[in-house]
Amino acid sequence: MAEELSKRIDDVHKRLDDLRSDIDQRLDDLRRHIDQRFGQVDGRFGQVDGRFEQVDRRFEQVFGELREIRVDMRSHFRWSVTTMVALFGVAVPVWMWVLGLVLKFR
Repeated sequence: MAEELSKRIDDVHKRLDDLRSDIDQRLDDLRRHIDQRFGQVDGRFGQVDGRFEQVDRRFEQVFGELREIRVDMRSHFRWSVTTMVALFGVAVPVWMWVLGLVLKFR
């Protein structure tokens, strides 16, 4: 009976060793799979980060162009106002003088 019990204990130990090696193999497979997925996710994050950098550069470019346009518009507006003031400042007195001459000779 002791022999049979020893045989069964050895059989249980062998099964436990088989289970341990099977579990270790599955854990290694799982670790490899997780590492592979993390690598893929990390690659995707790198791509997304690159896209964000491209979008940031494009926004900076567009906003820079808008700032230049705003400066040009301000400059053109100032020139327009200055020109109108100058023209009216000259045209009104000249028109009044011409009108005065026309009325005087009439």
